[in-house]
Amino acid sequence: MSWRLGDSIRRRREPIGWRPSGAARWLGIALAAALLAFGTGYAIATVVLFPAPPENGAGIPVPGLAGRRLEEAERQLRERGLELGEVFELPHPDQPAGVVVAQSPLAGQQLRPGAQVSLGVSSGPPRARVPDVTGLTAERAAALARMIGFEVSQREEESEAPVGTVIRVEPAPGTEHVVPAPLVLVVSSGPPLPPPDTVVGDTLGRDAVVPPVPGFDPQPR
Repeated sequence: MSWRLGDSIRRRREPIGWRPSGAARWLGIALAAALLAFGTGYAIATVVLFPAPPENGAGIPVPGLAGRRLEEAERQLRERGLELGEVFELPHPDQPAGVVVAQSPLAGQQLRPGAQVSLGVSSGPPRARVPDVTGLTAERAAALARMIGFEVSQREEESEAPVGTVIRVEPAPGTEHVVPAPLVLVVSSGPPLPPPDTVVGDTLGRDAVVPPVPGFDPQPR
């Protein structure tokens, strides 16, 4: 009887190994899968969706495209791995239509491959229509015409219109011209004076000038 009790005590002192239950084992697997999914999602977000900006000198420098035809500028962009973005027209006094006169981003800036570059292309010299400023004062008419791009000069003519009023525009209103272009405002200098032989004497009582009447001799015989 004593031998069995001692044998039982020795068995209890031996180390007992812990074995996880089924629920604990599945919890560990689920936790590892969650960590793996988080790491994969973070990698996709940082590398694909929101990549970090390139370091200095690691991008593609934008070429200077001013003065080139639109077709040539587009070809040069594609050769560098860039794309043509928005194209808009701008009037230009010197460059013919279809030539690049502006760009964004500017030349020398660095972009990622496939980035877009917007170009401003000349539509040719600016043009404007002659405004109809008849009836305005010369000052207002000249200011309006200069704002449009015309080079204004004035010439006076006698007219029944008030003094200083524009009575005619040369060239005619509504005609289109490349500006700057000359424009003449014909301004009223007031009504014409009556001829000398129709002026009656002034209030001082001096003799009036009377026009001759056919068949009438003012001298007594």
